[in-house]
Amino acid sequence: MNFELNGTETGEQLIKQLVALRHAARRITRALAASHRSRAHLERRRDNAADGAMQASATAELADINERELLLASAEIEIGQYLLPLCSALDLKATRAQIFDAINTNSADRDTDLVRKYGEKSHRLICVLDLENSASTRNEDSTDPMLQPLKWCHTMAFMREMTTNAKFDRAIHDEANEFFGGAFGEYRERPLMERLAGRAV
Repeated sequence: MNFELNGTETGEQLIKQLVALRHAARRITRALAASHRSRAHLERRRDNAADGAMQASATAELADINERELLLASAEIEIGQYLLPLCSALDLKATRAQIFDAINTNSADRDTDLVRKYGEKSHRLICVLDLENSASTRNEDSTDPMLQPLKWCHTMAFMREMTTNAKFDRAIHDEANEFFGGAFGEYRERPLMERLAGRAV
């Protein structure tokens, strides 16, 4: 499915996009988890190789995993970046019941005090109130990316933007600092290599 918005979508079409986006996010987070497990195995194989040929083979496989993880991480970020505009469109054209169904929210979680207070926007249902997959993940660790893949992708996109966009990073720091009474101290610009890599190096 192509993920794009042109303003002419119906509520039903937007709901289909949300469901497809959830499935894509789940596939990507699962693939990354599997890749991390393979990486750990290959690193042990490389470090304990009996000879140079075995070490070279493991090193080549690790290079392939690096490339695969880069592609998967990029896909995670793209999903996270697409989620907010999709949610804005959903808020205009889809019903609350449709949105709850699309993100697999437990019926008992749909009309709580927290939802009434903070859940007027669909992105808050996903990214703040953690209602994605609440129908099938009760009493489980809600921080597991595979249980809430849309929230995870949104978080990855947000963190990437903070790391690579100096203006955004500064704005977030300054607002948080003001809100928390200067707890974060003076803003320090990230090193160039960290900005280029999109992570601490």
